[in-house]
Amino acid sequence: MASGAVIEHLSNESEFDATNEFPTKTATPMVIILAIYLLTILKLGPSFMKSRPAFQLKSYIVVYNILQVLSCVYLVHRILFSKLPTLVFWKCPDIPRGTAEDKDFLHVSYFAFWLKVSELSETLVFVLRKKQRQVSFLHVFHHCATLFLVFQLPRSYRGGAALYPLFLNCNVHIIMYSYYLMAAILPDYIVAKLTPIKKSITTIQMIQFALILLQVAITLSRGCKIPPTMTSVYSLIIIAFFYMFYDFYRNNYSMKKSKE
Repeated sequence: MASGAVIEHLSNESEFDATNEFPTKTATPMVIILAIYLLTILKLGPSFMKSRPAFQLKSYIVVYNILQVLSCVYLVHRILFSKLPTLVFWKCPDIPRGTAEDKDFLHVSYFAFWLKVSELSETLVFVLRKKQRQVSFLHVFHHCATLFLVFQLPRSYRGGAALYPLFLNCNVHIIMYSYYLMAAILPDYIVAKLTPIKKSITTIQMIQFALILLQVAITLSRGCKIPPTMTSVYSLIIIAFFYMFYDFYRNNYSMKKSKE
């Protein structure tokens, strides 16, 4: 089945009202965004940079990381102080349409979608700085799959704890982008002392995926009204994330330590 057909199947399987759908009535905009992203970072960008010197982009990197931290703090604050039962992740009550909770859900989901779109620029920065080696399969797959999930999950299930994975992810990103910000503005000798934080961030990311899979298992046992296809795709993506981050951790930290 083609990717477009899979997306449409997921959308049709959902009981989500198309007149109140987020962020659009079809998956076409997301597919177009991802197609442009892949074409740019894999073909157009490298071709454009082939005969040009690498850009530094330090100012952009600093501003970008500040905005990412602030955006994630905003989402965490919005989730915590809304009436959404996000942290009660083992329950799955439906959110009544047209209520204050429903508006909060849509606002957070919409904001999160465009925040994930903005994260695609990270790969373009790698390309423009001629760091194509960092445009790894893990990096590209993670960005594409995350955007797909943030787009599709609100369309498939508007339950009480549907934003729990986003809440976890925002907390991880506050730590991660804060580290990247420090790495961009602090002297090299201080950044060198902070390097062990990178290992901890990868560990935290794996814990995040484990907690998300725990939620999936609990919601399945409770019979929450989540489309089976979406549950399967979602679970497979999170498992793939966990494995790839574990493989990255093993190759970059565990094996390096054993060689020492």
